[in-house]
Amino acid sequence: MKSIKYLQVAFLFVGVLAVLEFTLIRGMFSWLIAVAAVIVVGSLNVIVNFKHKEWLHALLYILSTVALCMGYFVVM
Repeated sequence: MKSIKYLQVAFLFVGVLAVLEFTLIRGMFSWLIAVAAVIVVGSLNVIVNFKHKEWLHALLYILSTVALCMGYFVVM
């Protein structure tokens, strides 16, 4: 159960960093790091929540991961 909390905090941290990168920097290569980090941590959260049969939380992480990455793909 502790790993779930650590993954949730990691997703919040990575999400905040991705938002700050998108709003302040929008670097040529820093967006790759931000998107990769969001996808990795978001996928880990989805897998853990599916494993514990928390379907709504897993779907929320899928939606949040797509929403955090959507701005980068619209800009491209």
